[in-house]
Amino acid sequence: MSQNTFHQFIKFSTDAYGLERTLRFLQSLTQLLLSYPSLPLALLPFLGFPAEKIPRTLSPRKKLTLTELKSRLSLGRRYFRLFRFLESFSQAFDKYIEASAKSKAEGKPPSSGAEKAKAGLAVGLLLGGVGIEKWLEILSKSFNGVYYCAETATFVDELKVDGLGVWGRELARKVMKEGNRMWFFALILAVLAGGWKVGRLGAEIAQTRREVRHLEKEVRRERGAAGPTLVKPPPPQMSSRSKGGHGGWEEQQQQWREQETRLGRVRVGEERLEELRTKLDKLLDTRYKAGRRAVADVLDMAVPGKAVGWVPFSTGVVSALMLASTWLTGLEVWEKCGESVAKSEAKGEAKAKPKSE
Repeated sequence: MSQNTFHQFIKFSTDAYGLERTLRFLQSLTQLLLSYPSLPLALLPFLGFPAEKIPRTLSPRKKLTLTELKSRLSLGRRYFRLFRFLESFSQAFDKYIEASAKSKAEGKPPSSGAEKAKAGLAVGLLLGGVGIEKWLEILSKSFNGVYYCAETATFVDELKVDGLGVWGRELARKVMKEGNRMWFFALILAVLAGGWKVGRLGAEIAQTRREVRHLEKEVRRERGAAGPTLVKPPPPQMSSRSKGGHGGWEEQQQQWREQETRLGRVRVGEERLEELRTKLDKLLDTRYKAGRRAVADVLDMAVPGKAVGWVPFSTGVVSALMLASTWLTGLEVWEKCGESVAKSEAKGEAKAKPKSE
């Protein structure tokens, strides 16, 4: 393990999101073992255990232990999400302000009152410059905030301490059921926003690739027209000038200037190509991460869908989908921790460099 990876692991294991993803992974794994107890038992023969001594199912005591462990892990995750509804509502508001400011900067004024009356308020808002993708993200964050708000409101009841409660067990369950509905809607909107973003990035990637191919042809053409590198001709001697023999020198000078102009265009084209290739790499990476997040949101829809009875999956299937989505979203947090470590190390090197010099 390299030093950077070790620091990244430290950052991930001490980050609130990283810890919450770790607990979620363990919770989904525990739930999966409860649903399919034969899965780990099937591995025992490969570890040298005699097949006749391997139990076919978990004992009631072990089932009770795993059930209690799953409950504790679920409660432990809620500590990290206690006031996250504030973050979700803040993100929704910030996205709206950012989108509105961007639309004004791009010269897209809001629609007139007559246009809004014709198209309807919702369509008028979309035509106001904010954009469908941004509205989907804003609404997704808002619904997510309502879900986190329900979780926070029922946190005391979830502690299950005798004599301590706010709603009561039955009402708290109903509040959380409504919260799960909001989470389901938030995931649907997030998937739509992610799909819209992937499509938009796909079009931008195709356009950038066309620009790269066109510029590569231009650079090759200019480089071929320039031919072998010429040496700047020395000025003619005084005797040659007096005899009028400087016509050949002027022709060589003109050829050298034309080649320098072409080589200058080649250099500018190569710099532009480098910029376009860097942009293309960033677009591909952004599309990959947006698509990965959309897939994780699709998988996550099984969790609230099962809670409200909208998804006809078994608990085992939901556990497997939850495990997969946790892995995908955990990778996202892992990469962010790696970027944070890289930035910190770059700043440290920048501060240490003047001292060494």
